[in-house]
Amino acid sequence: MAMTAAAQPEATWLERQHDMGVFMEQDGKVTCQMRVVNTGNSPLIIVKAQAGCGCTAVTYPETPIEPGDTAAVGITYNPSGRPGQFSKQVLIFTNTTPKRTVLEITGNVIPTAATLDNQYPLQAGSLRISQSSIPFGELVKGKNKTLYLSTYNASTDTLLVSVHGDHAHINPAVVPDTLPPARVAALTVHYLTGKAPLWGFNVDTLTLSCRPLRQPSSATAGTAQVNVMAQVIESFDNLTEKQRQDAPILSVDCGDRLDFETIMAATPATRTFTITNKGKDPLIIRRLWVPEGEGITVKADKLELKRGKKATVTVTVDPARQQGNMLNVPLTVMTNDPETPRATVRIVGIINK
Repeated sequence: MAMTAAAQPEATWLERQHDMGVFMEQDGKVTCQMRVVNTGNSPLIIVKAQAGCGCTAVTYPETPIEPGDTAAVGITYNPSGRPGQFSKQVLIFTNTTPKRTVLEITGNVIPTAATLDNQYPLQAGSLRISQSSIPFGELVKGKNKTLYLSTYNASTDTLLVSVHGDHAHINPAVVPDTLPPARVAALTVHYLTGKAPLWGFNVDTLTLSCRPLRQPSSATAGTAQVNVMAQVIESFDNLTEKQRQDAPILSVDCGDRLDFETIMAATPATRTFTITNKGKDPLIIRRLWVPEGEGITVKADKLELKRGKKATVTVTVDPARQQGNMLNVPLTVMTNDPETPRATVRIVGIINK
């Protein structure tokens, strides 16, 4: 009876945690083997195994494991529709004390190309980027702001990521700049409005680059451009009542339309309008802006107008660069008039083609 009481199986697991590493979702199921040794003196029986979810399957020997023998439990993970990092547990029940053992698998699944295209549409080699632009919206001159976008290493090798762009008003950084497989890094951009080169709409380009940490590598190097956009405006919230009474007042003699009437397609045409300061303090023309690519140039003969003074604004249109035969392009006039800091004059006309 004493000898029977001493005969007990004992399960000694060679590992209870297994990292499956990084693998592609489209490659399908991945399996690992976790071994157990019967270090007791009677047969070890695996009674049952229980997976935590339907994505994990378990196989195990159904025959007794004799003392001193080794057996393996197979754990299979199905990554289909489950991109990203995972951690799954499996419960193994045996005829030992304690009866239950917890096994854990971990790993990281790189999404399919379709998933990557949806979440990270911009590509720079093996680096995927969540968006092609960082829109800051309206920023008051003198107030700064920080935004970011996400990048993703879609390879099974580590990438070195860097950002380039020589702009005094933009401070970009990639954190972390050494990006392990299937991990995310952030491109942060700190916008310094006080150093912005233009009032109104500013667009600047940053270049994201990546290269594999080691060679040879299955990962590929590449570059991609990201546009940083901001509308830099002036705030008049702190003006006193006296300053508002003495403030400059913008007046445009053509109203909200500068009509070129009918112009010939092959001949550039020029029209002018007048800006007058009807206030007391000097009126400063911050910027005269038209969208790029429209073939329109705008120039004022003065940018600072004392009380009652005028400036002539010359607008030249190259009809050959217009699409269609209708001319309709907005011209934004930005000034330090607190009541009308931005006025729009539409450049209109008919192009005879």
